[in-house]
Amino acid sequence: MDYYDEYSKGHLVLPSLILAHFSQLFPSAFDFLVWLYFFENREIAPSEIATRTGKNLTEVNQAIDHLAKFGAMKVTLIEIDGETETFFDISPVFKRLDELTHSTQQSQPLSEEKNQEGEGQLKELVSIFEAEMGMISPVQLEELRAWLFEDHYEMNLIKQALREAVLNRKVSLNYIKAILRNWKNEGIQSLQAVEERQSERQEAKKNQPQQDFYIPLDGPWNS
Repeated sequence: MDYYDEYSKGHLVLPSLILAHFSQLFPSAFDFLVWLYFFENREIAPSEIATRTGKNLTEVNQAIDHLAKFGAMKVTLIEIDGETETFFDISPVFKRLDELTHSTQQSQPLSEEKNQEGEGQLKELVSIFEAEMGMISPVQLEELRAWLFEDHYEMNLIKQALREAVLNRKVSLNYIKAILRNWKNEGIQSLQAVEERQSERQEAKKNQPQQDFYIPLDGPWNS
C-alpha cells in the first residue's frame, strides 16, 4: 500500500504506522497536533488552530515552520489577484512513511533468511557435539547458541575447536571455549587462519637445526 497515493485520492484514514515512526516524521507532539488539523481540513487557518488548541498564533506559526523545516509539510505562497494566498501541503509525511515502510519490508526477508540460516547452523552444531559428548543439555545448548550469535564465531572454527578437544581427549565445552578464546586473542577468526598457523609451526619445526647425539669416547663406561 502506498500511503501517498491513497491520500492524494482522498481515500486515506490516518494510518497507525504514523505513531510507530513518529520521531522520524514529526519534530514534536504539538507540531504533530498542528499537522493533524491540516490533515482533517486542508483549508483551516492557523488562527483557527490557535483558538482550538488554546495556543497563540505565534506558537502555531512556529509549529508550521518546524514542520516545513523537518520535511513534514510544504508551505507555498501564491499571489492571486494581488493578494498572497498560503497553501499547506501535508503529503510529504506520507511520502516519507512510504519510504520507511518499504525499507522495512525489504529488510525483513533478509533478516528472516539470516535467522533461518543461523538456526540451521545451530542444529548442525548440536548434532556434531552430541556425537562426541552425548545428549546436549539446555544450558549447553545456550552456550553453543552464544558462540554463534553473540560471540560470532565461525561455524567451521567451532568445529575445528571440537576436533582439537577430541585429539587432546578433553571434550568439554569449557575446554573448547578456552580454545576459541585463545584463537580470538591471537587474532585467529577463521578455519583458514588456524590451518595457516599450523602450517607455519610445521615449517618452523622442519627448519630447526637437528642436534647430533654425541657420546664421549672417555667415560666411566670405558673403565
